[in-house]
Amino acid sequence: MGKQFLLIDGYNLLHAAGLARDRYGPGQFEKCRQRLLQELADRISEAQRERTTVIFDAQDAPPDVPAVQKFARIDVVFAVGSDADTMIEAMLESHSAPKQVLVVSSDHRLQKAASRRKAKSIDSETFWGLAAGDEDPVRKTAEELLKHGEAPVEAAEVAEIVKRLKAEAESESKSESAAEQVEVDESVTGRYERELTDRAEEALREWNEGQDEGQAEGS
Repeated sequence: MGKQFLLIDGYNLLHAAGLARDRYGPGQFEKCRQRLLQELADRISEAQRERTTVIFDAQDAPPDVPAVQKFARIDVVFAVGSDADTMIEAMLESHSAPKQVLVVSSDHRLQKAASRRKAKSIDSETFWGLAAGDEDPVRKTAEELLKHGEAPVEAAEVAEIVKRLKAEAESESKSESAAEQVEVDESVTGRYERELTDRAEEALREWNEGQDEGQAEGS
C-alpha cells in the first residue's frame, strides 16, 4: 500500500478525543486544541505527521495566527472564508492521489465526499481508539474498515486482506482437521484391535471346547 495522507476534521476529532467542553473559559479552547494536536503527534509516526493535515473552522481560530501553520510537522489549517467541511471537500477534489487519502471524520457529508473521490474515511472515534493503542492507526485502517464495513476500501487491498485472512483460516482448519484425523485414526485402530482380540478369544474358546470334547470322547 502506498503512502497514506490524513485529512482530519479537527473539531470532530476534538469531540471524539473527549477534549471538547460545553463551555470554555478564556484561553481554554486554544489549550484543548493544542492538547489534541500534541496527542495526535504522539500517536502517529514522524513520517506520517508530514502527510497529515488537520482542518479547523476559522471562526474559532486564535487571533493573529496564519491560516496555515505547522505543529510537530503536522499541517494545521484554519478554513478562513469557509468552513472545515467545505475546505476538506476542496482538498479532496484537488488532491493528486485521492485513493491514498484517509479522511478522519464522523460527518457523513465528508465520508460521502471521500467515497466520491475513491478516498477512504474513518469515524473519528474509531481512529482515536486505534491511535490510543500500541498499533499504528494508519497501518491498521484498511483492515479495520473492511471488518466493520465503515468505508470503501480499494479492491486490491480487499483482495490482499481477504487472501491473508483466508490463508489464516485454512491453516487453522488444517490444524483442526489433522487433530480430528488423528482421533479418527486412533478410533479405527482401536476398533480393529478390539475385533482381532474378539476373534482371538473366540478361536481360543472354540479350541478349548474342542479339547474338552476330545477328552470326553477318549474317556
